[in-house]
Amino acid sequence: MFKRLVLFSVLSVNFGYTFFLFPLLGILLPGSVPLTVYNLFAFMLVDSAWGVVLSTVIYLLVHLTGMSLARATMFSIASLWTIFWLVSLFSIGGVGAIALDHAVTVGIDGIAALITWLMLSRLAKHYIAEQ
Repeated sequence: MFKRLVLFSVLSVNFGYTFFLFPLLGILLPGSVPLTVYNLFAFMLVDSAWGVVLSTVIYLLVHLTGMSLARATMFSIASLWTIFWLVSLFSIGGVGAIALDHAVTVGIDGIAALITWLMLSRLAKHYIAEQ
């Protein structure tokens, strides 16, 4: 189960973030996220690492709490996304300092997380047996 979960998580995170978020941010924020081959490989490397982290969290939730795979997937993606953005936003000076471009980035990142969740939940439903 864990090997498939890692594979599907890496694929889903790369699909949602590398193939959706990277080009969109490159178009919207060309000065911050230029569309280069190096940035593409950097996105793929970081997203693959996050896919491994995501699959590990899902696996631990399923086996330690007895949570269903679908619920663990949803909870893990939502929790990791929320924790990441809370740390990021508070590190720039608190929620009151959020500019419009930060709000747009968080919203677009939320769409990428939704794409990741949809793809991973479908793959897990069809190719990973509940244990």
